[in-house]
Amino acid sequence: MHTVAMRAFAALALGLGAVTLPVLAEDPKPKPSNWSGYVFVADVVGEVVKADDKSVTLRITWFEAQNGNNRNSRPRLSQNNRNFRNPYSQNMNRPNQSRTQLKEQHHDYELEYVPESLVRVKTLPVKLDDKGKKVPHDQKEINELRAPGGFPGYAANRSDLTPGTIVEVHLIRDKSVPAAKAGEDDLRVKYAVILGRDPNPPKDIGSGDKDKKKDEKKKN
Repeated sequence: MHTVAMRAFAALALGLGAVTLPVLAEDPKPKPSNWSGYVFVADVVGEVVKADDKSVTLRITWFEAQNGNNRNSRPRLSQNNRNFRNPYSQNMNRPNQSRTQLKEQHHDYELEYVPESLVRVKTLPVKLDDKGKKVPHDQKEINELRAPGGFPGYAANRSDLTPGTIVEVHLIRDKSVPAAKAGEDDLRVKYAVILGRDPNPPKDIGSGDKDKKKDEKKKN
């Protein structure tokens, strides 16, 4: 009788363990990303040309002064030039036009992710019920969407960066690369914040890197 009772108790204990272990595994504490190995370089606003899990191609509209020597040169992102168009800024980052004539120039940049790179969205995503009706988020959902801390906006996915999406991208480089030797190919995406979408995207959006195609034509 004693042996039977012990076996029953052991079976019950194993059964409880099988129930509680998955519950513990479902709620791990997220590990904060370590950005100590990187240094900030620049932040820019542009329109997504194309994107995948490894990189995003961003089209940036620059305001360039027309001084007679301008040859539609490609601005370097590492210079953190603020003369780019931001349709969601009141002044659109447009420089003072009183003393100089400006012209818009478009250039495409392919920017790679690092494993820690995040995509965020500036405004709280819409939540719909099973009937397609808009419903409010509860506080727990809002807190989850805001995680991890220290980043603007709410959680989004790399797949949300579809052609025509307007994003603000914060760029970094590895600290092991000296500033004097750093080039455009060393830039990486820390995070990209979705600001909105272009209602009338250019016809060639989604067709690839415009500047690379120009270079290929010159070589041929």
